[in-house]
Amino acid sequence: MKALKGKKGLTVLFTALFLVLVSFSLYGCAKKPAATTKPVKKAKKAAKKAAKTSKIKTKAKTKTASASKPAAGNLKAAAMKIINAQGCEGCHIINGKGGSIGPNLDKEGTRGHSIHWLEVQINTPKVHNKTTMMPNHNLNPTQLKTVAEYLESLK
Repeated sequence: MKALKGKKGLTVLFTALFLVLVSFSLYGCAKKPAATTKPVKKAKKAAKKAAKTSKIKTKAKTKTASASKPAAGNLKAAAMKIINAQGCEGCHIINGKGGSIGPNLDKEGTRGHSIHWLEVQINTPKVHNKTTMMPNHNLNPTQLKTVAEYLESLK
């Protein structure tokens, strides 16, 4: 096989490199294969159940519950730790940094989404958009609430 030389060789090399980078950026942030319709139905049921329980919890809130909220600086630090661990900046712009495949999240709090909506979007995004490339993140409830509250605070 003949080695490619000159401009043609560089063109082939850069084209191959470009294709690798594009495919990584499109599929690199996904941790699991796309969900089938059965998990989506289960996710919808879980989201409805979570909505009912969150309404009940909201009514039963006390002063101690609001006192346990982290300060704004702590919320940002905790949320960014989770966001970085999940690789969200591979697809989304957050705090002026990141990819452009997903929506820019710098002003997510101005879009009018509730914290519950954000929680569903983070853990089971196909509930809102069946064709989304965003993977399910399956965060635990504490992590989910931290990230959702932080994104809702971005204005």
